[in-house]
Amino acid sequence: MVDTAEDNFRIEVWDREEKTHLETICRTPDAVVSQAAWHAAIRRRPGMLLIHYNSRHVMEKIITPGEVKVPPQTIIDGSIHAGLDVALGDLRSWHTLRAWCTTCSHHAEVKPEGLIRRYGKEALFSSVERALFCTSCKKGGPVRMEIHSMLRN
Repeated sequence: MVDTAEDNFRIEVWDREEKTHLETICRTPDAVVSQAAWHAAIRRRPGMLLIHYNSRHVMEKIITPGEVKVPPQTIIDGSIHAGLDVALGDLRSWHTLRAWCTTCSHHAEVKPEGLIRRYGKEALFSSVERALFCTSCKKGGPVRMEIHSMLRN
């Protein structure tokens, strides 16, 4: 098997005993992107074992500070990513958001800029979802948000 440039840098999340591989957070050929993802992973994966690789070489390996939380889920382009809690500031200009009420199934497009003004760039999806309410049935949560990529022209 031949390694591609994408395999150069990656970040893996393991349980504390290093027996179960939980997820691969980032694969990139860019060292700067990988380092930024490493710092974000330390903040967003409390109590987990993180391993930062350059090809097969382990560059860094730590158990992150804090207690393990019940992992959130983020829906990106229809796929559920367990354990991923995205900050509003992580969204890019090509992302669109859709919120849907799990009580009445009402759904609507949400402007990321409005959420950032209200909750800040550091606000995580899990906390924003708990704060939202349905404009149709007027009930607070549970509201789920989905991230979608805009279609390319």
